[in-house]
Amino acid sequence: MYYDPVLCGKRIRELRIMKGITQEQLAEVTGLCLDHVNRIESGKRGCSIDLLTEFSNYFDVSLDFLVLGKDRSAPISKKIVRWLIQELTKLEEIL
Repeated sequence: MYYDPVLCGKRIRELRIMKGITQEQLAEVTGLCLDHVNRIESGKRGCSIDLLTEFSNYFDVSLDFLVLGKDRSAPISKKIVRWLIQELTKLEEIL
């Protein structure tokens, strides 16, 4: 298992969406420019360990999760609840 910037970027994007913030807001919080956040989320640019640590702290997830997609801290049921909340929020916006 190796660091894949595309998959890492997808996880960061999903975490941002789950937190309900825009790319602009994430850029402001992290001190990055919007283009940099966009490139990270699209996998066109990788993250330094310092930036990964900042994302880890901000989203309250492990580095292991951001880098490799492994989440040892949250049980599967918590992931399902987060996904359900996200899907219900989307449905609410449609209605």
